[in-house]
Amino acid sequence: LFGAQLGTQLAFQPSPYVRIQAGAYFLKDYGNATAMHVRPLLTCKIEKNGYSFLFGNLEGNFAHRLIEPLYNYERYITNPLENGIQFKINKDKIWSDTWMNWEVMQYLGSNYQEQFSAGHHSDITIFHKNKSMFTLPFMFLFAHKGGQIDIDTTQLKTLFNAAIGFQYEYKAENKTDFIKSFSTQNYFTIFKDLSLDKYLNFNKGSAFYFNATLCSKYDISASAGYWSAHNFLSSRGGYLFQSEASIYGKQGYLAPDRSLLFFRILYARKVFDAINVNVRFEPYYDFIQQLFEYNYSVYFSYHHDFSLFNFARKK
Repeated sequence: LFGAQLGTQLAFQPSPYVRIQAGAYFLKDYGNATAMHVRPLLTCKIEKNGYSFLFGNLEGNFAHRLIEPLYNYERYITNPLENGIQFKINKDKIWSDTWMNWEVMQYLGSNYQEQFSAGHHSDITIFHKNKSMFTLPFMFLFAHKGGQIDIDTTQLKTLFNAAIGFQYEYKAENKTDFIKSFSTQNYFTIFKDLSLDKYLNFNKGSAFYFNATLCSKYDISASAGYWSAHNFLSSRGGYLFQSEASIYGKQGYLAPDRSLLFFRILYARKVFDAINVNVRFEPYYDFIQQLFEYNYSVYFSYHHDFSLFNFARKK
């Protein structure tokens, strides 16, 4: 997955709480001399007192803060845009994100099915004192493929995933300390096929997901994680966590039980006060297959908002 993305927009703010923005998104895959994907961007956002409502292009992907078994991080590259409606809460005791992403629209007589997903994620702060914070996360994701006005006779499919757990984070009081922060995230997650007619390899499944991360003052982090699953599938989740082969693997291959140990080395830093650099090296060990593998990624990103004009009249 090698390439570049650019999203640029102009925004008009008719009131302090309303923002209307429009622009264009560009995606270029390196190694493809001709194709460039161009998509329009259009969003209306209403925001006040920690509550916000969006209609149009959503604040999606990483912004949902879903765990990777429920939401594949590579979708940031392969499916970068989400469109629909979104409601968010950002208060002292709760952070919440609820959305519907309309992925494929069908019309009367279409020979394909409509597709959409709907999700929710809440982080409820139980304890936050000094440098310590304890939160309870809850998240779920529905994915539906079907429709009523098409001529496609393929069976309808509705999948459901959910996760609940706890998170703890501690930040060092002294910025000169070698260990800048420590955090742990622990989840129990489930899968359920809600389709009327079952035809998947598994109808339901479950898994445990544990992670612990140390971050140094040099912005280098070390993380360890463990994934244990039985009959687990996910409509939008990372391929590695699932109990059947991905679209890139051997079709029909099943691994009902998964037992994976992850080690991650992460580097995240803002350089030249502008460019965000994120480097990840993630080896893992498969206990059942007795297999050692790894993946790596490098991201360079830039994000900036600035004012062009101010039409407000002075009193």
